[in-house]
Amino acid sequence: MKLNYFAALVVSSLLTVGTVAVVDSFQPVQANPCAAQVNPCAGAEISAVEKTGSFEGVAHPTLGTATIIEEGGKRYLEFDEAFRSDSGPDLFVLLHKEATPESYSSDQYVNLGVLQSVEGSQRYEIPDDVSIEDFSSAVIWCRQFNVTFGFATF
Repeated sequence: MKLNYFAALVVSSLLTVGTVAVVDSFQPVQANPCAAQVNPCAGAEISAVEKTGSFEGVAHPTLGTATIIEEGGKRYLEFDEAFRSDSGPDLFVLLHKEATPESYSSDQYVNLGVLQSVEGSQRYEIPDDVSIEDFSSAVIWCRQFNVTFGFATF
């Protein structure tokens, strides 16, 4: 009987101490960690949107949004998660001077590279020597057949 009483006392003591330790170690989560008095986000690079437009299909259905952003002193063309186009040969991502591209001479566009994927978010670095003010659209272009799959006017 004394052994049962002693065991119950030990168990209840352990539970009491354990509960107090858990309560003392509880710290509420801040809703915004950047709002702390010492701002841990002060060094974080925030991207600034410079231009944006929605894709329209031309020869092939093309959907989603194209956005030119600046981040860390560099500029990028980004496609959002909703981006979709058809597969094709020799597909490239261009910045074009025309809002509705109809022709492709080398003085009308800058080539940002091969299309990474026909769906989903992706990012293309814009060279430093490119003045984005000179360009009115982002284009998905098939070089092999000189076909515009789709474009987004900024």
